[in-house]
Amino acid sequence: MKPLLALPAVFVAAASGGPAWAGQANAIMQVRATVVESCSANAHPLEFALDTGPGARAQGQAAVELSCNGPTAYEIALDAGQNGARQMVDPASGRMLAYEIYSDAARTVRWGDALGVDTVAGMADLDGKAVLTAYGATLASAERTVSGTYSDAVVVTVNF
Repeated sequence: MKPLLALPAVFVAAASGGPAWAGQANAIMQVRATVVESCSANAHPLEFALDTGPGARAQGQAAVELSCNGPTAYEIALDAGQNGARQMVDPASGRMLAYEIYSDAARTVRWGDALGVDTVAGMADLDGKAVLTAYGATLASAERTVSGTYSDAVVVTVNF
């Protein structure tokens, strides 16, 4: 009688649809991600406000915003502009208006155009943000400048 009792047990296991495991093995799957440091820059226009006082230079300021993927050390350089030597040009007359960009509100520390030379260095905050101010001034008195619309374009280079 004992062999007859074993037969229904095998039949019940097969009918239930569940596998009959004979053992178990384990392996470890490594999971990795490489996050590369990255930053982007946004430079707002530097527009000069004309002061009509005698011998006054026109001044202006603009924000340079960095957005990085976390706290990141950076160094920022501003090149000499598309017209060279930081000069704006009036396309109608071809006349030039020299200017400079500074890293301080007193306009005494030139913001350099070569990395490592008078550049601005710092660290983006925990959210990866940094906002700097570029301070500009014309090198000639605005009242002695021939009227026109002067412009230039400066490349902002960020090393991080």
